[in-house]
Amino acid sequence: MSRESNLKTMFYTAFDASLIASFLAKVSTKREPERRTMNEFLGEGTHFQSFQIAATPIPLAVNIAKNAFTQKGEAAIERWKAAIELARSLENADLIPPMSVVFGSGLTAIVMPKGNNLSRAAEKSVPASLQDVSKALGQAGLILDDYPQVREVLGIPFIIDWSDLSFLRDSSGKLAGIHSTTSFT
Repeated sequence: MSRESNLKTMFYTAFDASLIASFLAKVSTKREPERRTMNEFLGEGTHFQSFQIAATPIPLAVNIAKNAFTQKGEAAIERWKAAIELARSLENADLIPPMSVVFGSGLTAIVMPKGNNLSRAAEKSVPASLQDVSKALGQAGLILDDYPQVREVLGIPFIIDWSDLSFLRDSSGKLAGIHSTTSFT
């Protein structure tokens, strides 16, 4: 079994929908600033707050959309979800982790393995992998319009921030390559 397959197996073994739902219910009782005081809080960016859930066999990161992200509107969120689903389906695209978009208690979250800082070995392989994933995303009609934040787990590097994933626009300014989505859990 490859390391990537092993990571996927471990992620889906650790991914417990009831555990995630319980956590989202707990978080929904707090306003965004109050969430920063929670023991599970890891950090935040413009669009998401990140939390760690201790799970077996690997810890999970639950990245919960902030108001700044969800206020983009339902159509924008649906396009983002479609882009995530398409990215998840790409074969041979390094740096795309196993992940799932979930909803609960009025919150939108993306769940993935919780990564750690890169080892020296991973730091050397990441630049080429970033070019490869950028090319794979571009060929699928997607762009990650942000500086990629890369962490690793089990020696496997992956991008942790997918909030700025979107479809490329064609020359007329219309979104290109929008596909219908199915269940994300």
